[in-house]
Amino acid sequence: MPSRRSFLGSALATALFGGAKLRRGDAAPVPARGTLPPPVFQDDEAYWRQLRQQFTIPADEAFFNTGTMGSSPRVVDDAVIDHMRMKDATIAHWDYRAEHPDYFTGYRPELDLRTKLAQLVGADPDEIALTQNATFGANYMANGLVLHPGDEVIMTNQEHVGCESPWQLRAKRYGIYVKKVTVPTPPENPQQLIDLFVNATTPQTRVWAIPHLTSGTAVRFPVEQLCAQARQRNILSVIDGAQCAGHLVLDLHAMACDAYFSSPHKWLLAPAGSGFLYVRRDLMPDVWASVVSGSWDDYHDGALRFFQNGTGSLSSLKGYEAAIDFHNRIGKERVQARIMFLAERLRAGLAQVPGAHITSPVHPELTTGTTIWALAGWQGGELMDALWDRAKVRTRSMGAGVRQCCHIYNLPEDVDRTLATARQLAAERRA
Repeated sequence: MPSRRSFLGSALATALFGGAKLRRGDAAPVPARGTLPPPVFQDDEAYWRQLRQQFTIPADEAFFNTGTMGSSPRVVDDAVIDHMRMKDATIAHWDYRAEHPDYFTGYRPELDLRTKLAQLVGADPDEIALTQNATFGANYMANGLVLHPGDEVIMTNQEHVGCESPWQLRAKRYGIYVKKVTVPTPPENPQQLIDLFVNATTPQTRVWAIPHLTSGTAVRFPVEQLCAQARQRNILSVIDGAQCAGHLVLDLHAMACDAYFSSPHKWLLAPAGSGFLYVRRDLMPDVWASVVSGSWDDYHDGALRFFQNGTGSLSSLKGYEAAIDFHNRIGKERVQARIMFLAERLRAGLAQVPGAHITSPVHPELTTGTTIWALAGWQGGELMDALWDRAKVRTRSMGAGVRQCCHIYNLPEDVDRTLATARQLAAERRA
């Protein structure tokens, strides 16, 4: 088993795997720092079992609530803790000179991290602001766009409160109008979701606030098509991507949205309090910063204005950067494929469990690594507790059912344990 600091760079891994030709079914090596990872087949469980050892979740526990917060790998924890200890031990050496490293964040541009993040999500560094979470991004957009009384914002009836509330505040304080469209549970196809926004649009519509993936119902919206439709109508597309960074492969330039925000402490497995806001460069001058400090009116680095917000934890940013490095070494396409492989295994298994009912979408273009499901005779809270008490499977209650988010620290037997327990629970209520 690799040591705490050996992931992606140990001499042991080099000695064991260096130069070896990977064959289907062989154990895939964890690549050394700075090297491209070797090809990995999705059925190569040896690779994923080795990777599972990089997480501190006990081996007999299965965590499926990444949609709330992810479990960071050891390298991320180490990056945060090591920097905190360094800061405290050497703080007397800090001379506050601009040419020397800082000991906190909130004022400097943090270009190294923003560059890595921009490359990951398909943007440019000056379009990326570092925030605490997606809610900060939603607030910046709701409060920063130039809107007038009577202007209309369209959103869905399935928004997370962190996205809905900023627009509602703007409506109550400044007289804009928020219109909600009702999303079917589940929707049948992508066109149904596009039509919701198109049919609700009026001459007063200025913004479509679109969830990329809804938190409570796991509906994946066709954001590329919706952004194109919005652009044709001179409507701004503002995307809530809280559930997507580190989950889905992102290319924000190709998506052609006007703004996008996310919470990488979920699926990217960064420390809590890791977020970002993307604003399209051409739109940037027209968005006011609403939490400000010294560079609030400096437009040379467009997005810097949105995270000039006072002293923050540079140690957390070191963990944020380590999470991006970890993700990149595995490969974003590989991560998404593994997540979908496990989620499809879960959904296929649930279809065979008597009394089980999937309430999230099953259309292939609307599915992700998140599944919402219910079991006849069991309320969501009861089902969540029973899965944990009997099988050490942690899901999250969602009203009548539970939300189950598959990620790279889950294994096929974790999914199978869920299904076996569901069959037992179903049989008990039928008896």
